[in-house]
Amino acid sequence: MTTKKIATILLGIIISSSVRAEIVTTPSGHFLRNEPAEKVIWYGGLVAKMIFFYGQACTNGESEACFNLATIYETGDASVQSNAKALDYYKQACDAGYSLACNNLGILYGEGVERDYAQAAIYFEKVCQLKEEIGCKNKASALDLQKKSNR
Repeated sequence: MTTKKIATILLGIIISSSVRAEIVTTPSGHFLRNEPAEKVIWYGGLVAKMIFFYGQACTNGESEACFNLATIYETGDASVQSNAKALDYYKQACDAGYSLACNNLGILYGEGVERDYAQAAIYFEKVCQLKEEIGCKNKASALDLQKKSNR
C-alpha cells in the first residue's frame, strides 16, 4: 500500500470519527466556538504522521508526496508552518516534473515569500512547458507585474 493511500485512509478515519464537538472559548474568553473534541489529539498526531509518511515517500522520489509535504508546511497550523521547508519540497516536486508544485512555487515567489516576479515567471514557464494553461496565464501576469514594479 502506498504512502498516499495510507495517508488518505488515515485522514478519512480521523475526519469521520470527529463528528462529536465540544464548546470551547477563545483565548480572550469572550466567544464560543464548536470544535471537534478530539482536535488536539488527532490534529497534532495526524499531521506528525503525515509529515513522516510523506517525508519517507518524498525521499524515495515520489513527487506528489513532496508536493503534499510542501502544502502542509505552507498552509498548515502555525506549529508546522515553514515557508523555507515549503519552498524546498515544492522545488523537489517541481524538479521531478510535478506541475502543481511549479505553479505553487511561482505563486510563493509572486505573492509571498520573497516577491520576485522574475523567479515566479521562471516557474510559471515550467508549468506552461508541462502543458498546463494556467502556467502560461500566470507567467503573463508575473511578467506584467514585474514591468509595473520596475517603473
